[in-house]
Amino acid sequence: MTSSSSVVARRRDLLVKMRCINESSDDEDPILNEEYAFREHNEFDDPVHSTDLHKFENSETGYFRDLADIYARFGLHSYNSRMGTNFQLSRVDKYINYGVFSYSLTFEATNPADGSCVTFQARVLRDDNVKGSYYRIMTEGCRITPEIPGTREIIHRWEFDAEVYKDTLPEWYSDDVLLLSNDQFYQVQDSDVLENDWLNLYAEVAMYTLKENDMSLFESWLPLEIKKVVVQTFEDVKSNEKLKAGNAIFYFSFKNLNAPPHGLCQDHRVIIRRSTDGLPGHVCLDFKSCTGHNIFKASSV
Repeated sequence: MTSSSSVVARRRDLLVKMRCINESSDDEDPILNEEYAFREHNEFDDPVHSTDLHKFENSETGYFRDLADIYARFGLHSYNSRMGTNFQLSRVDKYINYGVFSYSLTFEATNPADGSCVTFQARVLRDDNVKGSYYRIMTEGCRITPEIPGTREIIHRWEFDAEVYKDTLPEWYSDDVLLLSNDQFYQVQDSDVLENDWLNLYAEVAMYTLKENDMSLFESWLPLEIKKVVVQTFEDVKSNEKLKAGNAIFYFSFKNLNAPPHGLCQDHRVIIRRSTDGLPGHVCLDFKSCTGHNIFKASSV
């Protein structure tokens, strides 16, 4: 565990740096900024308990690597969607686990446009006890790591409105809605999947939720073949612009083309609800399986 004297020393150094930043500004409260910077520094670098920090070796595989990779890719997706970028995850360096389902991640991502590598921070939450679904994953923010803590955008906490998020996920849509003129629904085209690689990410997160308690490597269930995606939204947008709606429901049909020896290659139908609350970086996905959780071979008697 970190000694109190070293924490005090780091805090003193950090406060000195923050005072230098704020000396030129009469509009900001340096005390508030200093306190915020220190909290952020601890959140991503210095956990209360050393056992909450997980650093990865380059060759490390297993459950925690799979979890961190999925969460980092989802956090990066929220950044790319907001900033119009296309950063791709290179590796997760570390994460700090707060509570059971709260993760503060630090990871590297590459910009395909110029090959540059950038360090990011993201806060991701999850829950598997949600009314009407069996898995929820949320980002509270993703940003480029600041050189000095507290000098980049604030990562805000989710503040759930019980009235907004009380509804359960719907049942699978009726085929009739695609035959009729229905402005709520849009059947995603193959070209849309090619242009929006985050659709593959959503399918992979859905697959991850199905096998999370299995101890085999996640990559042993990949690749996935997306067969059909239908998106529904009440937002006033046309055709494939529905893919960009902040609040939408996606009906995914896909198949895992690979499986470990004890698993099955089979078709899956999963409903995914995407919700936002207007704050930068806040994206929430709720998952509901319409094919059950049994993706494993029956044990021989």
